[in-house]
Amino acid sequence: MTYNIDKMSAIAYVTDSKMLELHRLNRHKTMNFWRLSTNISFSAFHEDDLVFFLSKDKEHRKKDEKGIVGFGRLKKMSVASIKTMWDRYGIYNGYQTLDDFKQAILKVAKDKKLPKKISSFYLENVTFFQPVYLSECGVDLSNKVESYIYLKDPEVVLKLLSLAKHSGDLWTGTSEDQEAIIEEEKRFVLFKIHEEIKDLEQDEKTRKKAIRTLKQYMEEHPEYAPLYDSANELYRINKDLVEVVFYHDRYSDLKALAGQAFLYRKAFRDRFPDRYAFLFRCSDGDPVIEDYLN
Repeated sequence: MTYNIDKMSAIAYVTDSKMLELHRLNRHKTMNFWRLSTNISFSAFHEDDLVFFLSKDKEHRKKDEKGIVGFGRLKKMSVASIKTMWDRYGIYNGYQTLDDFKQAILKVAKDKKLPKKISSFYLENVTFFQPVYLSECGVDLSNKVESYIYLKDPEVVLKLLSLAKHSGDLWTGTSEDQEAIIEEEKRFVLFKIHEEIKDLEQDEKTRKKAIRTLKQYMEEHPEYAPLYDSANELYRINKDLVEVVFYHDRYSDLKALAGQAFLYRKAFRDRFPDRYAFLFRCSDGDPVIEDYLN
């Protein structure tokens, strides 16, 4: 099966090592990843995708390749003045003072002038680890990359996360960081499976009803999130437990739902043989159907 690369992506971004060090030392789990460009239109980058940090100071000894030392999950993009950005996020911009923030921007500005506005990615689930390299994932990274590259192949992202998970704990230091990496690994597998199996076929009226139903379900259960662009599924990951909520009404094709549940279980069993458990729920809470799916 194939997946739509425009619906799933990650970015590896060249990042100021001093900024990363401040976030790492302060154990920040959120950060405002600022950028000089005010363009926030990315063709293949969306909320919940990952930003990997490429560090100039963590180069491969033989290849001079920049190392990836962490990641964060995109929560939102924004454009604002430097002062507004500082007032909004303060030290979570990566600097101790507004003056330090301005000096860092001046250092990379081509005309050596402070721009009126800059953009940013607000990131959650920020995690650091010992350097890993894209060449270890079969990707040739040019030393001339000055900003970012797309990582559109889910297998490359999953390989990076697997390497990060086993890269040692000199930077991570806690089991919490290992769990964060594993959570992202599971999330990406979940999204990848969804892109492969797609939503069940529905007429437009049923699709709109499913979307309304799941929106209401999220209002009552805010711990769940949409499974990418699905009109039929929500999810949440709680350590080793993965929960998927299927849209269900009396006209639902139960065999098709059971088939999707089987594919999710199989993919997780193959990749996480010791660390997975699935619980399937229905939007209408039908206990008979939930028992059937589980």
